Amino acid sequence: MTGKTMKIQQPKLGKVLPEASWEEAFDPEDGALHAVCVDGGRAIADGGRVRLDGAEFRKVDFRGFEAPGSELLDVIFDGCDLSNADFSRSSLHRCEFRRMKLTGAIFSESSLRDVRFDGCAGRYISFNFSKMQRVRFDDGEMESADFVGCELKGVEFGRNRLDDASFLDTDLTGIDLTQAEYANITVSPQLLAGCRVTRDQAIGFARTFGLEIEE
Repeated sequence: MTGKTMKIQQPKLGKVLPEASWEEAFDPEDGALHAVCVDGGRAIADGGRVRLDGAEFRKVDFRGFEAPGSELLDVIFDGCDLSNADFSRSSLHRCEFRRMKLTGAIFSESSLRDVRFDGCAGRYISFNFSKMQRVRFDDGEMESADFVGCELKGVEFGRNRLDDASFLDTDLTGIDLTQAEYANITVSPQLLAGCRVTRDQAIGFARTFGLEIEE
């Protein structure tokens, strides 16, 4: 993507959300939490799918949270810790992740639409085989992140550390990596055409592919 930043739909939340603890707001029988603000505390689930709808989470501890196959609609996570959380095979629509810890979080085989990751520490985060549409990553530390086999449509990478990230088997046509920082990333050469990189980044790619560059 070039030019101005694309428009991503923001989460649609109520003007005033009632505050409650996770235990008060979460219904374990149907795995649902709706239209509430949870400030602090720890989120606990039994490993089944959950539905989070129209909710905001502030500094909530989701470490190790297991909820594959979940649905997240109109959700804001602000200052939370999702380290090693499992949201694989999930649907995320109009979600924002702000100033998060996402180390080792799993979003593999998921669908992400209108999602922003801003100021997140996501080392070893996995999006393998996910479909992303109108997704932006900015000011993130995403070393060793996995984007293997992804479908990227309208995905933007702003200022991010992507050292040792893998985009193997992912078509990077139209993807702009010029603001990203990395010494090494893994890509599929046949899927790199149309990706925007700086001159220095292009030289790095060439060396990765075994070309000898004369200075």
